[in-house]
Amino acid sequence: MKKILLIILLFPLGVFAQFYSGTITFNDGTNKSGLIKLPKYKDSKLNFKSEKKAKTEKFSIENIKGFEITNDDDELENYIPMRVGNNKILNPKKFNIDKKKSFVKIIKQGKISVYAIRYISSTSSGRANGGINVVNNVADAYYLQRENDDFAFSIGTHRHDLNFLVGINFYVAIEFNFAEICPNFVNLLKEADLSVKEFSKIVDIYEENCN
Repeated sequence: MKKILLIILLFPLGVFAQFYSGTITFNDGTNKSGLIKLPKYKDSKLNFKSEKKAKTEKFSIENIKGFEITNDDDELENYIPMRVGNNKILNPKKFNIDKKKSFVKIIKQGKISVYAIRYISSTSSGRANGGINVVNNVADAYYLQRENDDFAFSIGTHRHDLNFLVGINFYVAIEFNFAEICPNFVNLLKEADLSVKEFSKIVDIYEENCN
C-alpha cells in the first residue's frame, strides 16, 4: 500500500519530467539543440537529450546564457538564468535575494523586464471508499527587474485555480520599488488594471511614461 501511495503522489509531478524540443545557448556562444527538461526553481543544472532515447546530459546554469523550448501549445518560450527575491518585510526598501540563479521564463524584456517561474505541487486527501484523491496545484510566480539591477523581485504569484494574485501585493511591490524612479507608475498600473495574461504591458506602460 505504501508503494502504491508513493506512485500516486509522485505522478502529478511528472509535468516537470517532460522533455521539450529546444535549443540551449551557452556563454561561449555555442548552441545545442535537442530535448530539454523544464527546470524547477533553484535547479542548478539543465537536463538535455540529443534525442528521445539518448542518455541525459546535465549542464550547469553557470555555463548557460539561456534556452528556448516549444511548449505544448506550439509556442516558443525563452528562459534565462536570473537571481530572484522579494522585498524585506520589516525594511521593504531592501531585498532578500537568492544567492544562486534560477531559470526564469521571459514574459517581456525592455528597460524593465517581467519574468515568471512555474511551481507545481500536489495535495492528497483520503476518500470515504479508502482511495486517495490527488490534486495538482499550479502557480506562476512573477518577477520584475528594474533598469541596472542584476536581480528581479517578486510582484505576486498567480495560482491557476484562483483569479487573483497571492503573496506580496502587486501594487505595494511596485510602489516600494519605483516611488523614487517613477512616482506615477503605480497609479498608471492601477488604471490599466492588468490581468496576469497582460503582464507584458507592464514594460510598455513604463517605457511610455517613465524616463
